[in-house]
Amino acid sequence: MIITRNWLANFLDLTGVTDDQITVALNSLGFEVDAYKSYNQLNDDLTIAHVGNVSPIEGTHLNFCFVDKGEDLVSPVVCGASNVKEGQFIILAEPGKTIANGLTLSNREIKGKMSEGMICALTELGLEESALCEQEKDWIYPVHTKTDTYSLIGHNDALDAIGFKDSTWEVDLTLNRSDALGAMQLVKELANYFNKDINDLSTSYEQIVSKSNVPVSIKLDQDSQKLVRSCAMQLFDIKEVLAIEKIEHKIYSNQDIWLKFSQSKSTLNFWKDLANAIAIETGQPVIFLDADKLKSQLEIKNNPTDKNKVNWQLMSNGEVISTLGIDISDQFLPTDDSKQVVAVYLSLDPILMRQQQKSFNSSSVFLQRWMKPISSRLYNLASLRTMYWFDQYNIYGASSTLEIQVESQEQDIVVEVKKDFIDNLLGLKLNFNQIKELFTNLDFELTLKDEVISFKIDKYRTDISHAAHIVEEIARLYGYNNIPAVAPVIKSTPNEKQLNFNLKNQIQSYLIGMGYNNIKTYSLMNSSEVEKWDLFNIKKPINLMSPLSQLRETYRLSIARSAIEAASLNYARGNKNVKLYEFADVYNLDNVRELHLSVLASGEVLNQKAYDLDIKANYAYIKGILDNILNHYQISYLDIELNNITTKNEDIHPYINAEIKYKNQIIGFIFKLNPRFEQANKIDATFVIELSLTRIANIFNDKVMSEELSKFQKTSRDVTMLLKQDQKYSDIINQIKIDVDYIVNVKLVDIYQDEQLKAKNSSAVSVGFEFNSFEKQLTDSEVSEQWTKLLNNIGKSKIEVK
Repeated sequence: MIITRNWLANFLDLTGVTDDQITVALNSLGFEVDAYKSYNQLNDDLTIAHVGNVSPIEGTHLNFCFVDKGEDLVSPVVCGASNVKEGQFIILAEPGKTIANGLTLSNREIKGKMSEGMICALTELGLEESALCEQEKDWIYPVHTKTDTYSLIGHNDALDAIGFKDSTWEVDLTLNRSDALGAMQLVKELANYFNKDINDLSTSYEQIVSKSNVPVSIKLDQDSQKLVRSCAMQLFDIKEVLAIEKIEHKIYSNQDIWLKFSQSKSTLNFWKDLANAIAIETGQPVIFLDADKLKSQLEIKNNPTDKNKVNWQLMSNGEVISTLGIDISDQFLPTDDSKQVVAVYLSLDPILMRQQQKSFNSSSVFLQRWMKPISSRLYNLASLRTMYWFDQYNIYGASSTLEIQVESQEQDIVVEVKKDFIDNLLGLKLNFNQIKELFTNLDFELTLKDEVISFKIDKYRTDISHAAHIVEEIARLYGYNNIPAVAPVIKSTPNEKQLNFNLKNQIQSYLIGMGYNNIKTYSLMNSSEVEKWDLFNIKKPINLMSPLSQLRETYRLSIARSAIEAASLNYARGNKNVKLYEFADVYNLDNVRELHLSVLASGEVLNQKAYDLDIKANYAYIKGILDNILNHYQISYLDIELNNITTKNEDIHPYINAEIKYKNQIIGFIFKLNPRFEQANKIDATFVIELSLTRIANIFNDKVMSEELSKFQKTSRDVTMLLKQDQKYSDIINQIKIDVDYIVNVKLVDIYQDEQLKAKNSSAVSVGFEFNSFEKQLTDSEVSEQWTKLLNNIGKSKIEVK
């Protein structure tokens, strides 16, 4: 982003403010100045002159010109530029003058013609060639001024008259301050820094209401609805001016030079250059269209071609009005004869417009702003500046009210911050009035109630949403160097036992011992995938302001999908037996932060050719892994509840899946992938576990008391029960243990099913019970008494015992 002193002077009284002070101000405010350049001393004083006669020199590309510089006699000048013509006002370097390229002019004879000086091109005056369009690189610079240019003939400070004597600052904008791509935001920052009033004439303009309305509306399909963040339109009546000669609209030289300093190459079209000027000032691109040429509704479509896979275009009746950010069709542009002009203010999705930029490998004033997370509510500001610019060129007749076609979804942001919070983070105490004064010209509204300061944020700022942002803003405005440095106080504290950390290490050691590989995956995913895989119903994901692609735009709310992606990539590279695990945090906008564990098994989990063992991933295997992980938290499989996953996700097997509940809270999920999904991703049967270790840690009993091992002999009894497939093992065990004493352990011995049992949808389940006491040796009669209670409970549950 480049700003110039002359442009700033349109809004601020810079009397007494030096260029060095502006540089210091920008740097201290966080807008790092990458480059500064002054054009004031590059050239001697040059003259505005008028070209009276142009005659080609035969056999050359040169022209012999007679130039009027306000003296009695005209001066002969030889010029080789392709655009020199009679009637032009030009910049003349007379003999004895030195220009930026180091050349000192003198009277010279060229091709037999005496040349008294030189008609100047901008590159000869010190402007970089990169600021010029291709045609201008071979041109002299024609002068156009708002005042009668003829009266300036002989003016010996031509460069000041065209705005060339200026200073420029190239500012490096961080992504969070993309709002400053509208230079008006930098005006507010500098006005606030230097305690200056902002003199914006456009805010005092009184609108003349047109009798006409915008003749068209905009139609959006499902795809373009994702692209358009806001859209507003306005009709302008062009003022009728009576003149003897045909009126030709041209950008004034001082504004053209400002555009060139701002690295906006001339389009050689008044309306396009005017639109670029408004976009640079406000951050809001505007498309000007001839109202009479719009015969049907506007629409935005993506029309990909072999060359451009992304090709968003504004269209009407099947005809292309504009390839967004690239160009506008001359067919729909206003002309000098246009009676009414439609201004279209579009705010577009930065991700999709970044794809547009990559597709065309192009950069423009519009694209630079559409690719960044700028406010989608800039149309009101742009409307005011459009009226101002039209008035500057005496073409403003009237305008319709601003018609909002697509309303911005942005809302006013109010952040409440406790005064103590600000003091503690800054390390110094500022009273409310001091803080309020810091935001004088920044369009923030501050109120104080009960030691809580309410900040209503500038509606064009998209980077402030919570208390920490406010404190950072206060520190920036107060000046980091003005905050006293205080040495940190390091207090020695006893080391706390990190039980959760130790448990995590134990689980990791267990998984490594089972042959699992630790993976680290991207925290960013496609937003639709994040929503689909929000298994824990965390919601409110964090979206990046300006992601590099849609594949990495939102912080994930579940890590299982990332493990699946890693497995798929391994399969694609020939590794078809994968056992993976990952510990990773998930976050959301409500400051939720949870540590999750994902475990994935696919393909063979055990292969011992010597013993003819070949075990593929299956539910029983992955369930055993789950049980062992939970055992580290002393959570028995009898204490957990498994139910079908309620979240709709077609990538998960519709039947082989379960949500894991402990103490009525969901702590994780276990599932197989849908065979269709596996086939589409070319992977074998894949089973996945995802646990929220944070939730487990919050609810399990972490105050484990060590107990003495019983020194008495234990007694074991087994029972075989016929259980239906729909009966839950854990529920049955908990039912039959009611009022039964001395049970110290329960273990599954065997599961058997023959054809007869299969026909009855039943299985024979053998369970072993261990009885013992820490106080005495149990007698056979005492064990038998408890065993009888257990068998009676089985009978009450109407379970058949074999």
